[in-house]
This record gives sequence, C-alpha cells and structure tokens, in this order.
Amino acid sequence: MQRTATLLTLLSCALAANIPTRRIAPGVHIPMVGIGTWQYNSSVTEAAVTSALELGYIAIDTAHDYGNQDGVGRALKKSPLRRESYFVTTKVEGGLSFKDTMKTHAENLNLLGLDYVDLLLVHFPTTMSDPPTGNKTTRQEQWAAMEMLQTTGKTRAIGVSHFCQKQMEDILEMARIKPAVNQVEFHVGMGSAGGNATDDRAFMEAHGITFQSFSPLCGPCPSPDNKALITGKLVTDIGKAVNKTGAQVALRWQVQQGIPVIPKTDNADHLKQNLDLFSFKLSEQQMQTLTVTTTPVAAGGGGDGTSGDCPLP
Repeated sequence: MQRTATLLTLLSCALAANIPTRRIAPGVHIPMVGIGTWQYNSSVTEAAVTSALELGYIAIDTAHDYGNQDGVGRALKKSPLRRESYFVTTKVEGGLSFKDTMKTHAENLNLLGLDYVDLLLVHFPTTMSDPPTGNKTTRQEQWAAMEMLQTTGKTRAIGVSHFCQKQMEDILEMARIKPAVNQVEFHVGMGSAGGNATDDRAFMEAHGITFQSFSPLCGPCPSPDNKALITGKLVTDIGKAVNKTGAQVALRWQVQQGIPVIPKTDNADHLKQNLDLFSFKLSEQQMQTLTVTTTPVAAGGGGDGTSGDCPLP
C-alpha cells in the first residue's frame, strides 16, 4: 500500500511538473489549468477531484456557496500529495461585513480540512440576493478582512470575482494588498468583446491583476452555444489541423494568452484532454480567427452579450 501511494505521488508530481504557472503575487504562482466544481454536489466533487489529482491536476477551484467544499476536503485527505504541491482556490460571498468574512473563511478551512488556501476570492461585488445589496463601503470593509486573512496566514493570496472597473477602483483606492486575480466568465466568442462582457479585462491587465477564466467552454451558455466550443465547426476544424479536440483548442486559445482556466468535468477522458493543453501551440492565424469570432457571447447577462456584473451597485 505504501509503495502504491509513493508511486502515485511520483506520477502525479511528474505530470504536475508539466503544468505551467503564472505569478499572481509575491511567492504565489497559479497553475494555468485546474478543475472547476461549480454545480457539483459533494459526492460528485469528491470523485472528480480525486480523479483529477490522480491524473496530475494540482489546482482545484471551489467556493463557500457551492456547498461542496467537504467533498474537496475528502479528496485532498485521500491524496498522497503534500500540501505544498497543490493549489486550492475558494471564495467568500460578496457584501459581507468584516466579521462575517472572517467567519465564512473559517468555515471554508474547516470544510476543506486545511490550515490555509492558496487563493481566496470575494465571489461577487455585492450579495447574490435579488435585489443585490452592497456598495463601496461594504466592499472596502470586506477587503480589509481579506487583507487580514492573508496577513494571518489563512490564505496565500487574495482576489475577486465578477468585478468590473468601478468596483475594482473601490478596492484599489484603499487596498494595502492589491487583488491578485479577477476571475470572470471568458471564452472563445468574447475575444473582441467590450468591457461590459469581459468585466473590463483591459483595465485589470493594465493594473497587473491576473485575469482568470471560469466557464472557459461556455458551459452555462444556452443551447446550442453550450456545445459550440466542444463540437462546433470552428474549434473542431482547427482541432483537426493540430490533432486535438475542439475543447482543447478553445482552452489553448486562453492559456496561450496567459489566462488561467478552470474547466469543469467529472469525465475521466475529458479530464485528461483538458490537462493536455501544453503539448501543442496554435498558429498566429488560428489565434486571430478564434479571437475575432463573436459567438458564443457571454452568458452572465442573460442573453444580452454582457456579463451582467458591471451595472451592480
């Protein structure tokens, strides 16, 4: 049993060594591909993360409101990997007070069975309630708590998700620690879209904030767009030219630009394919073709081609 665990550790480390990383904060480097867990229950999450770790994944993305961090925790506990060899991202809800932010992350760590995470994000500029509540004052109070969590060792880096320029400016105005990451919806079809779709990607990159993609294959998009980046003609035609799948092409388009991705799947074959993004390169013409296409559009705004994030208070 011990020999098997040792071999698994060596195999996973060898595979993980082939995953490039990007510096997001001093001493903190995020893997360019990880596994997402949104909408998975705890048992599916446990199985998917267990399989992913065995295949060589080292980055896992979850959140307090996903309700599946215990599944991530069980998968990590079973893994022979050392804590410093994998990268865990989780989130706290937006719009929380200083006290509730601290409390929520304590719950995160308890569910994950960890002493710290590698990246902690404020999940939304406001609450996710309808109507949403939150403003500059609440964002700044919550960011002060995030900074406290980093300085006390409960997370190695801090960032946000779904933030546009005006919300980010509220943070930058008072931050002692700049947000390391803004995690937003981004995929092929949005390469030439404006700030209301990309949550002001250009602003984030100009300020040295890493732009990370969730839903990189447009999974939440309405049919048929939810399959366009997997089996659609554009990506599969390019895939034939480089001997890869359509999904691999769509994901490679992002990582080749330096954008970390967190595709979600519990299918073993797809997990393997999503990890194999660094054995090939798209040509300049292929990259440009993927960049200028205007479909599928952002899904977050409910079909109007925007993320729905920028009008939030």
